[in-house]
Amino acid sequence: MTPVRARKGTLRVEMHKFLNRIPSVQIENENEIVIRKVLESDLYQPKKRICVYFSKQRAEISTKSIIYDIFSTGKICYMPRWNKDKTSIEMVNIRSLQDYFSLQIDEFGFIEPDDQEREIATQLDLIIIPGMAYDLDGNRLSYNKEEPYNEYLAKCQEWNNPPKISKLINKVLIFNHNYISK
Repeated sequence: MTPVRARKGTLRVEMHKFLNRIPSVQIENENEIVIRKVLESDLYQPKKRICVYFSKQRAEISTKSIIYDIFSTGKICYMPRWNKDKTSIEMVNIRSLQDYFSLQIDEFGFIEPDDQEREIATQLDLIIIPGMAYDLDGNRLSYNKEEPYNEYLAKCQEWNNPPKISKLINKVLIFNHNYISK
């Protein structure tokens, strides 16, 4: 294991403990502030094809309000799903709120779109992804070392019109606590 990977592992353990100590009321209050900033932002409002994660972790920003807004404003919602051989993720279309509510929890506790035929995104305007912590340059620490988003984001950069990712995520969609020094 490389020293950087080892340090990230240690940092994940420390951040997990830290985030679990934040009172639920504080998380809920900050979640409301962050979601309002996202929904009002110029990086979100004009976007049509938006990929958003399923919030699971206690201290993750809850994405339910974003999902409701996507459908109520006529935007198109995509969510991550492991590909058939479970080696990478793909972003698939969630057709409606009813479709969203019908999604099941997988063996790891994640809500994931089923294996039914779904449109796979080949172009997105905005990708909203989870992060355990960020440094002051906006670099993200993922929740685990098996990080499928990094590979997916690299693939997106090959598209004709790559989606916006970092500015919204790194400057808006984070809790005040989740900053770390390098």
